[in-house]
Amino acid sequence: MNNIAEKAGPRSGKSTGKGFVRIVFIIVIAIILLSAVLLLPVKQYLAAGLEWTQGLGVWGPLFVAGFYVLAAVLFLPGSVLTLGAGFLFGVPLGILTVWVGANLGAFAAFLIGRTVARDWVAQKVSGNPKFAAIDEAVRKEGFKIVLLLRLSPVFPFNLLNYALGLTKVSFVNYAVASLIGMLPGTLMYVYFGSAARSLAEVAAGQVESGLAGRIFFWIGLAATVAVTAFITHVARRSLKEAEASAASETKEHGVPAPPPVEEKVEVLPDDGHNRELVSNAHPPGWINPQPADRYNLVIIGAGTAGLVTAAGAAGLGAKVALVERHLMGGDCLNYGCVPSKALIRSSRAYAEIRDAENYGIQVDGEATIDFSSVMERMRKLRAKISHHDSAKRFRDLGVDVFLGTARFTGPNTIEVAGTSLRFKKAVIATGARAVRPTLKGLSEAGFLTNETVFSLTERPARLAVIGGGPIGCEMAQAFHRLGSQVTLFHRNDHILDREDGDAAEIVQSRFIKEGVRLILKSDLKEVQVVNGEKVIHFEVDGTPDSIAVDEILVGAGRAPNVEHLNLEAAGVHHDTRKGVFVDDYLRTTNPAIFAAGDVSMMYKFTHTADAAARIVIQNALFKGSKKLSALTVPWCTYTDPEIAHVGMYEHDAIKQGIEVDTYIRHLGDVDRAVLDEEDEGFVKIHVKKGTDRILGATIVAAHAGEMISELTLAMVGKVGLGTIAGVIHPYPTQAEAIRQAADAYNRTRLTPFVKKLFEKWLSWNR
Repeated sequence: MNNIAEKAGPRSGKSTGKGFVRIVFIIVIAIILLSAVLLLPVKQYLAAGLEWTQGLGVWGPLFVAGFYVLAAVLFLPGSVLTLGAGFLFGVPLGILTVWVGANLGAFAAFLIGRTVARDWVAQKVSGNPKFAAIDEAVRKEGFKIVLLLRLSPVFPFNLLNYALGLTKVSFVNYAVASLIGMLPGTLMYVYFGSAARSLAEVAAGQVESGLAGRIFFWIGLAATVAVTAFITHVARRSLKEAEASAASETKEHGVPAPPPVEEKVEVLPDDGHNRELVSNAHPPGWINPQPADRYNLVIIGAGTAGLVTAAGAAGLGAKVALVERHLMGGDCLNYGCVPSKALIRSSRAYAEIRDAENYGIQVDGEATIDFSSVMERMRKLRAKISHHDSAKRFRDLGVDVFLGTARFTGPNTIEVAGTSLRFKKAVIATGARAVRPTLKGLSEAGFLTNETVFSLTERPARLAVIGGGPIGCEMAQAFHRLGSQVTLFHRNDHILDREDGDAAEIVQSRFIKEGVRLILKSDLKEVQVVNGEKVIHFEVDGTPDSIAVDEILVGAGRAPNVEHLNLEAAGVHHDTRKGVFVDDYLRTTNPAIFAAGDVSMMYKFTHTADAAARIVIQNALFKGSKKLSALTVPWCTYTDPEIAHVGMYEHDAIKQGIEVDTYIRHLGDVDRAVLDEEDEGFVKIHVKKGTDRILGATIVAAHAGEMISELTLAMVGKVGLGTIAGVIHPYPTQAEAIRQAADAYNRTRLTPFVKKLFEKWLSWNR
């Protein structure tokens, strides 16, 4: 889940030093440019350029407008160009030329000031409440202040563009106020220029102003006084508010109090491993950062989809905020892939020892299982991995990490821990949770889900698992191998009934062989607590029955986390059962908001959340057109043997009216599988009839998840089964089964007619 994050790399203190050097370099360049303006006859050069422009005809206005942009960025005197435009083009065309060029130049200078120096300046003055108050005043009253500044001729136009870029005024307010505020001055200067008798007068600034000039002077003076008074008033008010807020948050020694903690995060049992996990995934005492004026991307949820989106976007230079209410890493790290696979590995290790005699190895005595040690190993390894997803690591990647519950307050705003975050685009990546069945008495009796089962320290002697899907089957086999007496309830007549039927049959037979009790076609009625035991009442084909257990593990589906997000305020359509509705580009009904991962997608896997995050980065930040439907998605159920699948099943092809040819290689015919005594399984590949184009594949093997990627790559790269037949596979490996299935396809190309031709040819060449 950390591929993009790894590439992004941490931002160290060296980058701060480089930023300072960059600022100094820019200041030096600015001083050189200003000196050049003061010491060189720049105005005469500009006048000469204007004179040359006279011969350009219809291209003249475009040249002047473009040159005005350059002048605004390089601190060149714009007044000469404004007067010259009036002289050359007259009032109407001159106004349009200058107004377009001046505003484009102003926008460019503003953005340079904001992107190059804003963060550096903010960091240097972050502890100064007076600057913060003035900056906040400009943010709150930005449009009015910019408008007044534009109306005043006293404030230097070029310097003002860069200076405003260092404040919190939004670009939209700055742009609109500039477009309006520059019109009067542009009109006046263009009018003066049109009244000039020669370009020499323009260069010298000696143009008749008369009554109009005096009126403009007094208007400008009044605007200067007004803007000064207005800024002072608003800044004082903001300063008082800031000081009052700081005073209320100060403790005995004047140390600012951290923001209130919305919830205490605790992972049981409270041991050193879980404390390490929490210190990474939800650090105690974490202080949320000061929010940016506006983010390119605000992401709600720090599971796989959220983490990959945040790291990838920040690595590309976006300003990113990531919000997590509970534990960074989401289900995968804390309650899913990581702890479950650690548990499964321990259960496989026991199974290997149990079956050691099959390999000619005698184990003295009976192998015993220390369940508490198995669970401690899981917690230790989970904590070791957790630093990859830690709040500190993502902060070092340049992401603003906010811990707390997020809720939308509008179509482009989110509130978390009393702080408002404004965004250009947002991503909902809040994931999903275990479905809680509405089974009478279950809540009162108590039950486990994937969020609580990994907190066990004592092995349940009798465990009931509700749900014969991937999660239920993985945990049922693992706990049975670790010593629990497991009963698996499933409402249908076969476990893993969404998988290939032949594949599911192999796993079901293994379960029965190992002693897992399967109660299929079961209709659960009620749970009662009797003498400390949890008694499950159920029916099979109308016949009532019951069973007593110590714990009940629910693994019957997932429900999207959409509650408490206030999605209505953002105009995002959703459903408590299906989650957030998205189109093929992962956009919600609010085009500024995307959704990825379990909260919005049918395939609820870590690797699909990762892939969706990459789609979101391209589509949200760069107006890309990547489609979710274009993904080729493999998956794996980590029972023993594993079932891995990619693409279509045979019944999918039939529904779509596609005829297929199917090639199967049983592991009992593969040397390495026989030698490993892991020969229960097969490789099954579907191709479009009459071609070698792979439509789908299923693998049942001890390590099917490691083998399926070869076929996934072939499908994505449009490599046919015939090509795979020509790929040399190491011998002996179980992956040879894939090449052997491809060989079976190649043999179909040798038709009786072709074989007869070969025989004749070879007989002629004896």
